[in-house]
Amino acid sequence: MGGTVTHYMGKSYTGQGVKNFYKELIHEAKKVYFFKGPTSYRLTEVLKEIGYAAIRRGKKMEWFYDPLHEEVLEAVYVTDSKTLYLHTDAVDPIYYGAGHIWVPYYETYDDRKLHDLAPLIRDKQIANDVWLKKGLQTLSRAKVIHDEWEQLIQPAIDWDGINALLEKIKKKCIGNVQLQKKSDVTHRLMGSLTPTGAQDTLKSISKNLKSRLYIKGLPGSGKSSFMKKFGEEAKQQGLDIRFIWCGLDANSVDGIVVPELQLCMVDATSPHIYDPEREGDEIVDFLPHINQELLDEKKIVEVRQRYANEMELAQDYISTYAGESKTIRMLYDSTIDEEKWTTFQKEMIATIE
Repeated sequence: MGGTVTHYMGKSYTGQGVKNFYKELIHEAKKVYFFKGPTSYRLTEVLKEIGYAAIRRGKKMEWFYDPLHEEVLEAVYVTDSKTLYLHTDAVDPIYYGAGHIWVPYYETYDDRKLHDLAPLIRDKQIANDVWLKKGLQTLSRAKVIHDEWEQLIQPAIDWDGINALLEKIKKKCIGNVQLQKKSDVTHRLMGSLTPTGAQDTLKSISKNLKSRLYIKGLPGSGKSSFMKKFGEEAKQQGLDIRFIWCGLDANSVDGIVVPELQLCMVDATSPHIYDPEREGDEIVDFLPHINQELLDEKKIVEVRQRYANEMELAQDYISTYAGESKTIRMLYDSTIDEEKWTTFQKEMIATIE
């Protein structure tokens, strides 16, 4: 019997900087292989081969992608054995000899070739860091404008109506369920800004769930708080909760998954618009609880346009950064010693339990 794969973003580019949940994922895992070496497209081959080997053994897996490079993996996680294979500079091993394993792959490169290209790679990396900085600064400005947008909406919201809707959903979905165990709370990223715009992996995350609740509302109408409160209620009843965090606002939740209820709830408004398409899909509509007459449409249109302009500029910067990063990765990969790399890949596949 074959295994399964669920896809997530490994990191996201937000108004508060680059965000990931690898520290939390490391805490979940019993064993972590930390890959350390140059940024490389070829490492994705290794991670995928590890993943395919685990799938052939019937394992459940999670794959984590670099949002700037299509199909490039940063990590694979074998959930059955709680084994994580990770390539990131954001975290380092802590528990040497107790589940954290350092896997340097510098020796798979040809020293002479690497030495010859090093000055070019260094100069490109220094220049490229400027594009990332510009992109993050622009996303920060966009976040401020989005906050302004939310403030224009909030006076028109019937909060009592939203709270009553929450109680209705809790009663319907959770009811009298109460498990005699401690809730397992985990965190993941579903989406991020990419060179082609905002992208997410909801289809993969929700493919095996029976119920999907799509929240429809406006910025600032409390969608994130609504999901956090629902998650906290489920947690109090002993249900496992996975919080899916926003790929543009590091403090906001874009969704929650409750595996034991076979349910997910997601923000289904721009930039990730979803509508019911199968049995078990349902809209949770906030719009009847927003008094349209109290909205200053002229101001909202103006703010929305400023936000869109900043996001378009941020995407341009991030796209340029991604393009230059691709060149840097290809330069590093051109210095690989193929014989040594093949040996390294075989050694890593052999670690699958």
